Amino acid sequence: MKPYEAINWYEKNADDVYDYLFENLENDVKEQSIFLQWLMQYFPEVNIDWIDIFEDFSDELIRTNKVQDVLNFVSWYKEKYPENYLEKYEFIEQDLSNYFFYTKDIEQIKARIAIVQQNPVSGIETFTIRLLYQLIYHGYYELAISYANSIWKPIVDSDKLYGFPAYPLISTIHVSLLQNFYEENLKGNQTNEDELFKQLVTLGFEDDKSILNRSLQYLKEEFSITAIEESIQNDDNEFFLILNIHFLKYMYHTYQLPFIFSERIWNFVSSTELFGKEKGIENWFNVHSKILDKYFWDNLDIHLGSNELEIFGKVWGLEYVFTFLHKYGLLSTEHHEKMIAKITYLRNAMIRYSNSNLWHMLFVFDWPKTNNFAEDPTEKSLFNDTFGIDSSISSKNVETYLSHKTPPEWLKWELNHKNSKPKNKILPGLDFMPIVKNEPSIGRNDLCPCGSGKKYKKCCMDN
Repeated sequence: MKPYEAINWYEKNADDVYDYLFENLENDVKEQSIFLQWLMQYFPEVNIDWIDIFEDFSDELIRTNKVQDVLNFVSWYKEKYPENYLEKYEFIEQDLSNYFFYTKDIEQIKARIAIVQQNPVSGIETFTIRLLYQLIYHGYYELAISYANSIWKPIVDSDKLYGFPAYPLISTIHVSLLQNFYEENLKGNQTNEDELFKQLVTLGFEDDKSILNRSLQYLKEEFSITAIEESIQNDDNEFFLILNIHFLKYMYHTYQLPFIFSERIWNFVSSTELFGKEKGIENWFNVHSKILDKYFWDNLDIHLGSNELEIFGKVWGLEYVFTFLHKYGLLSTEHHEKMIAKITYLRNAMIRYSNSNLWHMLFVFDWPKTNNFAEDPTEKSLFNDTFGIDSSISSKNVETYLSHKTPPEWLKWELNHKNSKPKNKILPGLDFMPIVKNEPSIGRNDLCPCGSGKKYKKCCMDN
């Protein structure tokens, strides 16, 4: 008999349970899980926050291939407290989602989607939008579109949210409609542009058809470098909408990637914080290393890592953007080669940042290859091997790998010398930039920086 089996836990309070779980059974995930499951069976009415406790070690259970224990808990809790689970599912469902994308278990992925669809607002800051990116990055495009269609409206209508958190969902639907139009046009079929406009207005776009008309015009036209140069010279920024549309077409024909994938990559660079810092049209799309580095860190939510996966994919996809600009004569061969070196530097920074979570990012190895990077057979193994091992070991492995990835001297020099001051201006295109957060990195299970001695999620996280 285990010591806890001789205790009547209904006579104990919540602190007694917490103390036994996290002090008596400290760092023994297996025993913690056994105790909690025993408690679920024999003392299901004990007054504790089951979700709050379980999410403390659900990730570790999954990393040690005990995912069934997590599923059993979810099933039990959903049956007992169905409304509560739909309010508190975000972290456990995110952990499960990571695992089932890793194992490519489509039925379990659909089960995660079904839970979010019942209450997408609850997971908006940590999981709802992240799941959209997981679907797109892993190539489940039709599922991503149906997911976006199913949840954008309740998010827009919610009085609990601020800003426009549904935009990535609406943008996904928007560009999928543009792709349908483009494909019909390629077949020579007539499409109802007025009906398309009505659909966009329903999604929340302004009742102004001029942008749609120009987008459809560029979808039909061949690429014109003259139009780009004239737009830059006239300082009207139309060139960015033109490039946005032609990039979608380029990716569609070159790599057979849908618009919803390419738009996610393109919108990462749709800002004059990056472009136009050097004199001359021929240098317009060459980005200084220091500016690119700052831009990257400004857009990464280092506070809680809520957009880690999103930014990881966007950084990895930058090579598509600058290869496109090079192909169409907007970036010289010399500048393109240097941009690839800068992208390599950012990729390595993202590898170091994601560290023990690299197994979440294996999707990048399924993306179409370009000729920009030599194959490194050890890189995929590095990502894959972060699953199931201690984070400290992952960190050492990552640092060993990156120790051989020293940037060239000219890049080091650029990173330490300022260029012109960036402007804070968003260029017209099909998407907005992510929310910028500049706070220090604090995980939800780290000690709170206020000095209380409590975990951050139990202290100042929501303040």
